Amino acid sequence: MTRKVVFLGDFNVDLIMDGLHGAPLPDREIGCDAFSLTMGASSCIAATAYAHLGGEAWVAGLAGEDEFSALMVRRLAAAGVRTEGLLRDPAATTGVTVNLVHGARRYQVTYAGAMGTFAARHVSESLFDGLGHLHVAGVYQAAALLPDVAALLARAHAAGATTSLDCQWDPAERWERLDEWLPLADWLFANEQEAASMAGVTGAGDALSVLAARTRCPVIKAGPAGARMLVDGRVVAVPTPAVQVVDTIGAGDNFDAAFLFATRERGLPIIEAARFAVAAASRSCLYPGGTDARSSLSDVMRFMETAV
Repeated sequence: MTRKVVFLGDFNVDLIMDGLHGAPLPDREIGCDAFSLTMGASSCIAATAYAHLGGEAWVAGLAGEDEFSALMVRRLAAAGVRTEGLLRDPAATTGVTVNLVHGARRYQVTYAGAMGTFAARHVSESLFDGLGHLHVAGVYQAAALLPDVAALLARAHAAGATTSLDCQWDPAERWERLDEWLPLADWLFANEQEAASMAGVTGAGDALSVLAARTRCPVIKAGPAGARMLVDGRVVAVPTPAVQVVDTIGAGDNFDAAFLFATRERGLPIIEAARFAVAAASRSCLYPGGTDARSSLSDVMRFMETAV
């Protein structure tokens, strides 16, 4: 397919403090081994991954007219992502997420900035022209967008497009308006913790059946355990190949992008699409940050042939 895929929602840079010498503690300064300022935001990382695979990706969001948004726009443009759907407000400040990485643990602190005021009024009707798919991500950091998500998903369907949703974590764990959105999502992507909290259960296995009754196709991303989904009423698990993990930041967003690319651009059934997505996510873990893998279609195919 050649119709565009729009990635809409959060928009922020990531400040990554890597290799913390200890866990963060109150009133105590600790060191780290490295830091970087790079592209953040679930929607933008997924858009970048989709473009590297060879798809037509657009982003829609709200940012300040500042150095952080300039960095994001440069990185998006370098990946081939279209940014006409991004608005930059000189009176606002671009959002920032600080990632504190200590061993296998990651602590995140987000200043929402402009993305906290992003709403449907900032989305141009022209964005729906030639739309093939709308992916909404990171909505609980874009608080003003919450009342508009259902209408945007419905507008995408009216334009003949498919839809997907990756809410990311809700800090309040209320999952406000989720019941409005789930019937309108063709695919729901969530990690195990998010899925269990959304479903109001303790285990991700139970979450899958609960969510399957509320939305068309939930896909649970299980990190080292791969991915799980329901196919013809049975749970199908797709394992993760063994990799030497450098960084897990953005792996879930790479999964989303690869799954959408596999289903839309390659016409793969969902089990095969999940295998492709797990491979893309695993390959992204070999590189620092969420976008440094720059995985092309041939990169992922080669990884699938060689990974154990």
